[in-house]
Amino acid sequence: MKTVSLVRARRALGRLADGVNETGEPVVLTRRGKAVARIMPTTQSSRRRRIADGFAGLIGTVTLHCSFDELQQSIRELRSETALPRTSTLALLDRAGRS
Repeated sequence: MKTVSLVRARRALGRLADGVNETGEPVVLTRRGKAVARIMPTTQSSRRRRIADGFAGLIGTVTLHCSFDELQQSIRELRSETALPRTSTLALLDRAGRS
């Protein structure tokens, strides 16, 4: 948990509040090294929402120029082009064992 002196907190209260709201982590305010108050977020919902949807920041940044089905088919084709067949992998391992 982050701790900040009262003197420093007075100068940067807005930034502290924004940080608490962003991260959801409380900040302890101290006077002469002893905790005197705590700044806490009003709710944890914004932080939970961000954690639950890690791709939320990408919304609106990607534009598809095909249907989702066409995209999915293209991905499958690319995977099949780059993947080694199982028999080839096993044959390579078998040959390596005989050497």
